[in-house]
Amino acid sequence: MPESAAESDLSGAQRAAILVMYLDRDVARSLLRQLDDDDVRAVGLAMGSIENVDPVVIEKVISDFVRDLHEVSMMPKSGPDFVSKVLPGLLDDARRTELLPIINRRVNREFEQFIAVRPAASVAAMLKDEHPQTQAVALCLMGAENAARVLKFLDDEQKSAITIRMARLQRIPGELADDVISALRAALGRQDDHLDVGGVDRTARVLGRMSRTDNGLILEALSDKDPDLADSLRRRMIVFEDLSGLNNMAIQVVLKQVDRDDLVVALKGASTQLQDMFLANVSSRAADDIREEMEIMGPVPRSRIRAAQERITAAALTLAEEGSIYLPMGAEDEGG
Repeated sequence: MPESAAESDLSGAQRAAILVMYLDRDVARSLLRQLDDDDVRAVGLAMGSIENVDPVVIEKVISDFVRDLHEVSMMPKSGPDFVSKVLPGLLDDARRTELLPIINRRVNREFEQFIAVRPAASVAAMLKDEHPQTQAVALCLMGAENAARVLKFLDDEQKSAITIRMARLQRIPGELADDVISALRAALGRQDDHLDVGGVDRTARVLGRMSRTDNGLILEALSDKDPDLADSLRRRMIVFEDLSGLNNMAIQVVLKQVDRDDLVVALKGASTQLQDMFLANVSSRAADDIREEMEIMGPVPRSRIRAAQERITAAALTLAEEGSIYLPMGAEDEGG
């Protein structure tokens, strides 16, 4: 082949010959195995016609080959994808049975990805009653990021015991890894059909609809067992929008206890009705300033809005408990 030959002058067999000659040997070997005897003969003969090839031509042949592979979707996007989707079809039955499970355990990240989209608390709950060795194996198999998220939800005593076992784990039987992965996938897969019933927020709303006598007794009893939970429930028994039940005098009392920045952020995420109620109880100039600040501050993270609203709501609850304001909430006490 003359030195000045362009890539467009090459035959199909010569292009294939260049690929085989200049690609990695293992890759070239794999390519040849996909060809029949006639094609291999044609490629071999084409090699004999190749003396010197311009590097630019080599790069063009290889880049065209890779582009064509991508366009016809012959190659998955990643190596692990190739292992799971293509490699099984390239192996004979014996190797598929004996070698593929070994390869999969080392390169397949499906289990790690499966755990990544599950709530860490749910994964920890599934592991909580397992043997510490099983817990350690599971955490090692799910990837460092997932394991860190899950480990913090386990009991303090379990954390240290599991950490010791994880540190001492060097090698485990492949069958054991398969069993642990299968068990966790099955258990967590069943959880996908669970309904969100609200947890603390929903429970707090239930208590908020009860009479103060009844919810007071419940919270008092709970304070002895779990004071943090009792405090969390008490603070969430009403939400910011519930303050719409306050009269103007009560709103003015609340405003005296509220940080101005909190008020601006809280109103940013409030209904128009509640914004108007609060701003009607400040001076016209202050109301205009607050509206302007809300307009120019742009989007505010929901977590920041909720925190500001919770602080104002907590202030209103405190004032109600002190008798400074009347906050309509819950059912009336019997005889009240």
